[in-house]
Amino acid sequence: MAEPLVFVLQHTHWDREWYHPSPRFRKRLVDLIDELLDDPPNGVFLLDGQAIVLRDYLAVRPERAAELSAALQRGNLEAGPWYVLADELIPSGEALVRNLLAGRRTMRASRGEAPPVLYCPDSFGHPAALPAIAAGFGCSATIVWRGYGSSRFPKGDAAWWLAPGGEQTLLFHLPPDGYEAGSHLPADEAAARKRWVAMRAILEPRSTLGVWLVPNGADHHAPQRDIAAAITALRQVVAPTALRMGGLRELGDVLKARAADTPLPKVAGELRDSYGYTWTLGGTFATRAHQKRSNALIERDLVRDVEPWSALTRLTGRPSIRHHVISAWEMLLTTHPHDSLCGCSADAVADAMDIRQREVATLALEIRESAVAGLIGHDSDDARSQMTSWQSALIVRNRAPRARAGIAEVALDVPQALIPVGPHSAGRSKTVTAPPAVPDLPLQILSREELHARIEAPRSYPINHAVERQHALVWLPNIPAYGISAFPLGERPKSARPMPTVRADTRGVYTDRYSLTRSKTGMVLRDASAKRSVSSLVGFEIVGERGDTYTHSPVPRSRGIGVMRGSRVGLRGPLRGAIDSTWRVARGDQKPREGLEVIVRASLDAGTDFVRLHVFGVNWSTDHRLRLVVRTGVKPRDVLADAAFALIERKQLRISRREMRAEAVPGTDPLHRFVTLFDGPRGCTIVSDGLAEYTVMSDGSVAITLVRAVGELSRAALPERPGHAGWPVATPGAQSIGAFEAGFGLFWHDGDSSATRASVLSVVDDVLLPLTGHTQRDLTVLPDPIPGVALEGSGLAFSTLKESDDGRFIVARCVNVADEPVDGAWVFPRRVAAAHVGRLDETPLEALSVQGNRVEIRVAARGIHTILIPVESAGNRR
Repeated sequence: MAEPLVFVLQHTHWDREWYHPSPRFRKRLVDLIDELLDDPPNGVFLLDGQAIVLRDYLAVRPERAAELSAALQRGNLEAGPWYVLADELIPSGEALVRNLLAGRRTMRASRGEAPPVLYCPDSFGHPAALPAIAAGFGCSATIVWRGYGSSRFPKGDAAWWLAPGGEQTLLFHLPPDGYEAGSHLPADEAAARKRWVAMRAILEPRSTLGVWLVPNGADHHAPQRDIAAAITALRQVVAPTALRMGGLRELGDVLKARAADTPLPKVAGELRDSYGYTWTLGGTFATRAHQKRSNALIERDLVRDVEPWSALTRLTGRPSIRHHVISAWEMLLTTHPHDSLCGCSADAVADAMDIRQREVATLALEIRESAVAGLIGHDSDDARSQMTSWQSALIVRNRAPRARAGIAEVALDVPQALIPVGPHSAGRSKTVTAPPAVPDLPLQILSREELHARIEAPRSYPINHAVERQHALVWLPNIPAYGISAFPLGERPKSARPMPTVRADTRGVYTDRYSLTRSKTGMVLRDASAKRSVSSLVGFEIVGERGDTYTHSPVPRSRGIGVMRGSRVGLRGPLRGAIDSTWRVARGDQKPREGLEVIVRASLDAGTDFVRLHVFGVNWSTDHRLRLVVRTGVKPRDVLADAAFALIERKQLRISRREMRAEAVPGTDPLHRFVTLFDGPRGCTIVSDGLAEYTVMSDGSVAITLVRAVGELSRAALPERPGHAGWPVATPGAQSIGAFEAGFGLFWHDGDSSATRASVLSVVDDVLLPLTGHTQRDLTVLPDPIPGVALEGSGLAFSTLKESDDGRFIVARCVNVADEPVDGAWVFPRRVAAAHVGRLDETPLEALSVQGNRVEIRVAARGIHTILIPVESAGNRR
């Protein structure tokens, strides 16, 4: 091993919002950077691993942009590569990529470049795919703290960390005290010697590469005032060991050089186990659960229902709208810092997060409508000059990379009256003769509502109608892969096909495969094709909560279960049948009448291979955890969970009593889209539309947290975690009083195999991204079907279709969920001139074979594969 080196890294750890909302911390950030520009640091100062601090500073001090840029170029200041220091286990893999792309954009806007080190100083664990993300952005090393360091990992502070697809990153692990291990270094030599003896006792035994890292900084800390004297004192007491002050870039270079000459152990998988070393804080997956669900819905909307249409408009030669998409992502990313998205922050932070999430959802809707209008060739200004030719049509979107037929969830708007607006509008409303609502298509109305809907155009005032919006199911023929089809209202489509139906009686609902029937204790699900059944399909569990936003702590003897109060067949087909059941859920230390009322709608759709569950209720109780329990009938030998860019095999973590004294394992896991249980030859998958915490029970039941109601940001004396994890702040908003809801899917299938995994991914798309459509009331020409982009290859899962950040390429990415390489192809709606393999950071690599509109690909086992298609119409680049 090389000679030891004491490496001092001056930095601040900047939680953008936490126990205070962002405006208070921004004021302190501006003061900090003003100080750094007025009195440049001795050496390099790291503004944490996130670039958003630069943007926050310049929003207040735009006149100092040139000075900030110069400091970044000189190397006095460093920031990035992240845009925000996000939680890494809750966001999707694509969200983590967007985070790093935004970080790069922000750094370059200030003429800087981030250090090529993935700096993750305080995330509550790390996904298995992070080495692939690091490699995809040219990061030579990854620095972490929480999630690593327990007795189940190799000893030492360095290892090669391997992603499921084989990519690797040099993992460097912070000391037990993390990024503040070297804060407030003493300037007095005697005090410095005492401090160094304590630090060396920790650093030296763990040192694998001989780099003894002393991070000089802490939460929201400005540079240490007497740092020069402190470094002089430290240099004297560490002698003859060399001491160097440097930045993150230099640290990465040193680590990389030493790793090249040092044999290192290898680790793989998620990093969620620092028990006995430092707090892991894995109890945050259900705090403020509604915000996590909202984030998942918005992320899915951007990745699957906004970016692809934006990319397809570019492929058809239309102007780029990527700047709007980037704006939406950057706004959403401001809600991803671990204290924000994990819910362990003050109520004012959560309130601001709610507003930002709503704003992103609204912007996403506007971008999508604009892109779809462009794809179908609809010009709303031209349409205003041809109002007598208007016709209504149902515009259906297929948000999957394969052609699909079947049920579409649509909104049919039937105008009732024209409602003028303005000074001369009194008495001018008039009734409108409405067209029929697709009477010749197989149709089932789910609900109706009266509202106002406007037909808008850039150069005219809106035309305002009072409409009846019919939320309906429609049976449709094949819709092209990632394509769009239009169906005139009141006419039968030429390609209509015979349709399967749902049958219903007073006992239950039935399809050719599944049956759902009522029972005294709940619902019975049967699968005729596989001869499986489960009684009491769903249930509920509630337990008293004495924990905080970081850690679940159950109240002893408070566990209660749900009791079904009644059920009825609520929908009777022909496209969807459903059983509605009402449940009373009370804690064991409460009277039944004090409990919560929850409603479950379990439904079967014609022609589908899954059961839908929709849960909704109102939480009026405090200090509890409420979970939905879904019984799968599969006693699990193996559990496979969806995660960022990977399917992860998870097993229950068991730790020693000594480790548990510092922090108990919460017994829950992060939930992305689904979790799959296998008992050997059989399996069952539970799909979630956005809730982020689950537990697999020994009997095969899956418990998913609906609400975790707590009233304090941090408590000091929890049996599961003695000591404060954050500053004490009352959080009455985290009690989550009010309405809650969630959607799920369940389906049975064969045991684990590459074919099963591919099938599971397809059904998950059908659950979460069904065919969907809206009414377009001002068409002058009915558009032909719009072909999109198809992905071929069993086991290849769609990940993204987007414009590149610089507008030069269309980016298409997939993930291989199989354990062997897969040959596949991307098929585009028109001829492709060229294609390249790309990195995650959208850097083109080697050229790919192109045959007309097909790009052939080979994806490594469990690999992430990105291709870049050059945009040929340079005149549209703007």
